[in-house]
Amino acid sequence: MTSFLIFTDLDGTLLDHHTYSFKPAQAALQSLKTVSIPCVINTSKTFAELASLRKELHHQDPFIVENGSAVYIPKHSTLFVDEILEDCGDYWRKSFGPKRQRLIELTDSQLDHYTFKRYSDMTHQELMSITGLSEANAKLSMQREFTEPMVWTDSNTALNAFREYLAPFDVQIQKGGRFAHLMGQHCDKANAMLWLAEVYAMQSDDALTTMALGDGENDIGMLSKADIPVVIRSPVHAPPEVPNRSDAWLSDGYGPEGWAQAINLLLTKQGIL
Repeated sequence: MTSFLIFTDLDGTLLDHHTYSFKPAQAALQSLKTVSIPCVINTSKTFAELASLRKELHHQDPFIVENGSAVYIPKHSTLFVDEILEDCGDYWRKSFGPKRQRLIELTDSQLDHYTFKRYSDMTHQELMSITGLSEANAKLSMQREFTEPMVWTDSNTALNAFREYLAPFDVQIQKGGRFAHLMGQHCDKANAMLWLAEVYAMQSDDALTTMALGDGENDIGMLSKADIPVVIRSPVHAPPEVPNRSDAWLSDGYGPEGWAQAINLLLTKQGIL
């Protein structure tokens, strides 16, 4: 027997890039629940942002926040984890990186060397203008625990120099759709995905197949490590290349429409639907 485990990005993938709607994907999401295939959110969003969104999605599975910085497992889950996790109210948490304040302190000295603006330098009104988020959602987005997004307006050469400066501190920069994200060196959507996939694999003797869906540069690691990588078309940028994965799927539709097409194709191919 083979069991499946889905990992999905949100912005530009399950959520529309412009409107943040997931309506075109609702039926496919319900199909996954009907056949008991977990769908793990793997996003750059914060724990605070996901609280209300998960209610809208009726999401009950584990989720990964801030580009792989931490995995949250609902305490009602039957998953057994063979290590000590942090107790966070209704969730168990596995953290992979340093706290946000450390990232802010490390980059303070570089403000005069490069042209960038961090979340901590913005008002929520500025963030609303950049992202199109509502005031409430912008405030939630600013409640970060492990990462510090920034608007990078300098050159790619400067970005690489900045990366070299941060490397000895075990800090990296990953580029997403709108922001460059400062985070711990071991914080990565792929690392968090692989850790959680191993947890799921330990629960059963069935072979486990992972599918990952994403649209941005910060999804490449996750896509490259999944058994079935799915690149979702974006209306604002070219599809990212997934190195050494000629088997990657590329959706026909954009955002949640492409997401639903990929999920339905998987279920049809496997004879599940």
